[in-house]
Order: sequence, then structure tokens, then C-alpha cells
Amino acid sequence: MPRVKTKIQNIVVSVTYEGTEFNLEKLARTLDGADYDPEVFPGIAYRSEVPRASFLIFSSGKMNCVGAKSMKDAKLAIKNLTKKLRRSGVKIKSEPKIKVQNIVASIDFGRGFDLEEIARNFETTEYEPEVFPGLVFRLDDPKVVVLLFVSGKGVCAGAKSKKDVERAAERITKLRLPRG
Repeated sequence: MPRVKTKIQNIVVSVTYEGTEFNLEKLARTLDGADYDPEVFPGIAYRSEVPRASFLIFSSGKMNCVGAKSMKDAKLAIKNLTKKLRRSGVKIKSEPKIKVQNIVASIDFGRGFDLEEIARNFETTEYEPEVFPGLVFRLDDPKVVVLLFVSGKGVCAGAKSKKDVERAAERITKLRLPRG
């Protein structure tokens, strides 16, 4: 059986600074690289280069972090931004609460798939090749969606951990899906 390879492509994390509100006007002036246009979007867009991640910062004290390739990178980017926020004069009372919202990963199953046959045999799938070339395979445990392609490649979305991605790849592999 070919070895399945997984690789995290993007992690989406919500960040909450309890009891903190951001003055976005002031923050946009003091945070280097901040992009703020309240008529277009009600938050600040900010990019961190090392590690690479993007943030949407809201006045409520909440923000979203996207684009990190690992939890380690996401946490480091959040830590670095927290330091910058404090240096900008924001009074942050406690460490931010971090919650993974979504992990997207690529999967290489090392073999092709017969998507037509899979669609006929599994109820939790959707396949409309005229609309999209991949087959949508919904799993309940872990609760993720895996897009499968004829090439044997896939994309896992909706995972909350790296372990979810690995379990999804393992579950798909154990199903002994028809080869393409």
C-alpha cells in the first residue's frame, strides 16, 4: 500500500483578547503595515512576514489569523503581534485565547481514484465533474471534507488538528476506494 503524505497548507485561528478593545484608528497609525479603511471593511488587515500569517483585527478585541502553515507558526505570529500591540499602547490584560477554526491540508494518496465508481458506492459523496473536477467526500469522524481527484491527490478541509488530517487520510485509505 503506498504511503500517504499530508501537508498543512493553511491554518485559520480565532484570537480573543479578553476585556480588551482596540481603537482601530489609533492602531492603524501606530502598527506598521496596518491597512484600515472602515468604509470598505470594519477591521484592520495586517500581515506578518516572519512567520508568514495574515490578521484581521476588530475593535472588539478579537482577530482572525490565517495563512500559517503550522500551529507553531500561528502561535509565534500571534505572540509577535501581541508584543507590537502592547508597544502601540494597547492595554492587554491577559494572554489571548486561541481557537483553531479550520485546517486545510493537501493529501497525496500515492495512487489514482475512479471518482465515478466512488460516487456510486458512497452516500456521503458529491460528484459533478461538469461543475468541479473533484469528488466531495464528507466524513463524520473526524468531521471534515476531503476533496478527491482522479490523480490520487486530495484536499482536507474543516480539520481542527493535524491529527484530524491524518485520521481523515487513514480513513479514506482504509475504505479501499476504486482505483482510477
